[in-house]
Amino acid sequence: MNVIYWSRVGFGIIAALAATLLVNLKAGNPLINGITIGLAVYLISYYFIKWKFATKVDQPTKLLTMGIGAFFLTFILCWVLFITPFLAPPPATFTMNPQPLVVGEEITFTSTGVDPDGDILQWVWDFGDGNLVEKNEATYTFSSAGNHTIKLTVVDDHGISMSNITTLTVVAAS
Repeated sequence: MNVIYWSRVGFGIIAALAATLLVNLKAGNPLINGITIGLAVYLISYYFIKWKFATKVDQPTKLLTMGIGAFFLTFILCWVLFITPFLAPPPATFTMNPQPLVVGEEITFTSTGVDPDGDILQWVWDFGDGNLVEKNEATYTFSSAGNHTIKLTVVDDHGISMSNITTLTVVAAS
């Protein structure tokens, strides 16, 4: 019986490695692919264990569920451990031009972040007036002097997002 449980643990590790490889290839939805790989490897392990141990257990029908917890616990634990280092959040950094920021002048905001493990697919600029701009580069004109809050949210190809909330000081035109 211990051999069956340890076989399930080994198959759980193999499933996690395969799911991690698929995520790194950026094919489809990482969560759905991971679950699909986990279930497919579990079924393969069932047929392997059935072929190898069916004559050595009292009730061969229990082979399907024997070690299911060990398999999926190992799979989830290893998948998280294997994939977490590869899923770095994208940096939400930006530059502004021109400097200083002056009331009534058009200011260009440019996202400068580069995702370390893929590509940034979405940018959302929030200038606090209710309008959102969804581009890598946005222009904005402030209508009043003082402190203004800018929020940039970026989303990468793994669906991970990061936000940067910055307070800027806008001066009156001279």
